[in-house]
Amino acid sequence: MIPWGERASPPSRRAAPLTATPGAHRAGATAVRRAAVKTILAGGRVDVVKGNEGEIRAALAAAGEDAPQQRGVDSGPSALDEAGRGRLAAALAARERCVVVLTGAADVVSDGHRTFAVRHGHELLGQVTGTGCCLGTAISAAVAVHPDDKLISCVAAMLLYEGAAEVAARRDDVRGPGSFVPAFLDELARCRRAAAEGDMSWLGEPRVERLDI
Repeated sequence: MIPWGERASPPSRRAAPLTATPGAHRAGATAVRRAAVKTILAGGRVDVVKGNEGEIRAALAAAGEDAPQQRGVDSGPSALDEAGRGRLAAALAARERCVVVLTGAADVVSDGHRTFAVRHGHELLGQVTGTGCCLGTAISAAVAVHPDDKLISCVAAMLLYEGAAEVAARRDDVRGPGSFVPAFLDELARCRRAAAEGDMSWLGEPRVERLDI
């Protein structure tokens, strides 16, 4: 976290990656909040920007373009097809020279040059408050471990996080959001250990596709 108004140190002077989530400010809700996003992005090099379609639109519009008004973190259905969402993510990534993670039914990840769709996860993730923020933490941890290719680090973190959610949702003891949370935490820890030992059988066939945009 960066204290409000302080400038982020450049990457060469930071030991930890910086992941910005515009939804923390309900990015598109007001002109004041859009200005806050602009200040954060201008304050220093951000490694990863993560948000839903409305939030990424608002972050891109912080350069001065008009953006559709948003009423909250999860406001509004998607207005774009997958290729369009890929172009949106790539545009912000290229402008900010960072990786953009655009979340949705199928997540889109781009560094401005390479863009992928990640089709993992489970609907129960969307029924539990804070799962998006926890994904941001997983992404930051992966980028810290493998900073040389932040895009691949983001994809790896998403496969672990969302794959573990799929495993948890299939458990017999999961009946809904309440029982999903502890099962997900257990499976996330188990899948992380398995992945560290080279066992990716829990994931099955990775559903990742490079988008031609």
